[in-house]
Amino acid sequence: MTPKIDYPGVFAALPSPCLVLGTDLVIADANPAFCAVTGRTRGELVGQYLFDTFPNNPADPEADGVATLKDSLHRVLSSRQTDHMALQKYDIPISGNPDAFKERWWTAINVPVLGPDGEVAWICAAGPSGRRAARRNRPERSPRRRSSPGPHRAGGAGR
Repeated sequence: MTPKIDYPGVFAALPSPCLVLGTDLVIADANPAFCAVTGRTRGELVGQYLFDTFPNNPADPEADGVATLKDSLHRVLSSRQTDHMALQKYDIPISGNPDAFKERWWTAINVPVLGPDGEVAWICAAGPSGRRAARRNRPERSPRRRSSPGPHRAGGAGR
């Protein structure tokens, strides 16, 4: 007999930052690695619309993190395929001081989790870490995206 997997425990133990988003882009869960790189608690994140919590940096006229991430998430929702995002500058507000932002560079993999009906029920947004990179590392051309087959099915043990 195969032991029952503790999916919440696995999610919490992942070393890479990870969010679970509803199809409305409201944060359903955040693992400790995500909380650590963003300086937020799980309680501050869960139930919040992603782009209210992480808006573009208003002091950066070239900020396009919201548009780029939103496009990726909408591709996941419409195609039911994984979307790999290229390196992206996406500054985040400093916790407790929403008018101040920290420079952050991210890569992300946005993965659809399909429900029993075959439709996207959740999006798992994961990435290495909220890493800082020199401005010279910013891609000069439009970020390339790749789609991958293999959405994950919801169900079984866990939430």
